[in-house]
Amino acid sequence: MELKESLKEHRARLGLSQEELAERIFVSRQTISNWETDRTYPDVQSLLLLSELFETSIDELVKGDVATMEKTIKETWKTMQNWALAAWGLVAVGFICLIVGFLLPTGPSSLAANCTEGEVLGIVLFVAFWVMGLIVINKVEVMKKQNDLVTYREIVAFSKGEDIEADEQAFSRRHPALSNGLKLSVSAISGFVVMYVVMKMFVG
Repeated sequence: MELKESLKEHRARLGLSQEELAERIFVSRQTISNWETDRTYPDVQSLLLLSELFETSIDELVKGDVATMEKTIKETWKTMQNWALAAWGLVAVGFICLIVGFLLPTGPSSLAANCTEGEVLGIVLFVAFWVMGLIVINKVEVMKKQNDLVTYREIVAFSKGEDIEADEQAFSRRHPALSNGLKLSVSAISGFVVMYVVMKMFVG
């Protein structure tokens, strides 16, 4: 990324330390350090403040970086989407195992009082797949943060004069109601399973 060099040059031209620059644009000194060492990338709002302070355009600040951002987005976003689909697939398989386990005509379980073998197996498999789904979702979030994907997409959209929100292709932004519904369903069913197991084991 070339922004780090541009930041150093403009900061030196104005005779500002990292701390002084940070105060001017309302961020921490560590944030400036991260930008100048290419650990993280400033968001659109920060770039606007920097462009005003340096009396230059955002396009000039990020010149040479947009192509790299687009390549990173193309390569990483597809992978993230596949991982996200895999996570939901794991949760779906868990639900299927749970339903089948409850419907199977099996005998009493030797592991849990008042539960059938099918119910216990269904619950165990559901929890296992649910945990695996959470692990995969966490991997997606780590990838997003490591690659600054949200920031990159916003900057690329801004540089092209496009609507930043419209450019965001994340499922939750394109279908917020459905996404929230899926999350609520997972939480509700998970809570039901826990309550059911507790009642079966201790209430009968």
